[in-house]
Amino acid sequence: MNKLKCYLNGAIIPEETAQLGLNDLALLRGFGIFDYFVFERFQPRFLEDYLDRFYRSAKRLGLVSPIERENLKQGIHQLIAANEQPSGGIRLVLTGGYTPDGYAPTVGNLFILQSPFPGPPPIQFERGARVATYQYQRELPEIKSLNYLIGIHLLPWLKKQEAEYILYHDGKYIRESDRSNFFLITKDDVLVTAKDKVLAGITRAKILALARKSGMQTEERDVSLAEWKEAKEAFLTSSTKGALPVSFIDGKAIGNGEPGAHTKALQAAFLALVAEEQEK
Repeated sequence: MNKLKCYLNGAIIPEETAQLGLNDLALLRGFGIFDYFVFERFQPRFLEDYLDRFYRSAKRLGLVSPIERENLKQGIHQLIAANEQPSGGIRLVLTGGYTPDGYAPTVGNLFILQSPFPGPPPIQFERGARVATYQYQRELPEIKSLNYLIGIHLLPWLKKQEAEYILYHDGKYIRESDRSNFFLITKDDVLVTAKDKVLAGITRAKILALARKSGMQTEERDVSLAEWKEAKEAFLTSSTKGALPVSFIDGKAIGNGEPGAHTKALQAAFLALVAEEQEK
């Protein structure tokens, strides 16, 4: 595979030559945002939705981008073409900028990194994923910030739990995973997901819309910790997962411990939507 190029403040350059100054707030304080999406056949999935969220996160944190939206959109397409890879992942990052005092933000640095598509192992779709719960509430959860301190810190703990993903809760309500939204399906076939104190995932929104279109009842609300123990099905959603079935939480089986029919149907509908998007 050829060495990849990246995009830095409007220029496409080899990754190995890209540089940021050491006084950028992203390095000094972890202050910045990112977003991530997948592309196939050289075309990004749901690009406008991801750009909406990226600039919404920037506005809420008060970050100043050196690149206007339309120029960034053009840069994304140019980078994908320059790397000559038909599929993969794109990560947008906007930092707090070079700070004169080590604390105050300035105009940010914006860069784009391209990588191979890192989807979950196929076995997780076949048998369902294993999840472990952990009490933690993300700061400013509606913002896709660079702060993944807890999720990364807990990787050794997660391995000890013999689980693949974390499910955060605040002691009373289920919220989200570290890099995914969480859904459950009740015994009455109602699709339920947290409404507040979570990131508004793009795949989450697509899955909700597809469920409603199919006639399935949906609820966005607080989800108590007790509810997953009675759930018929559960799954995670993200750009790389689509709807990934969850078979066990804290070692307890969800339903019969296998991917459920509703989850499979929603994943199939999501993949069909992706294929339709690619034809536009």
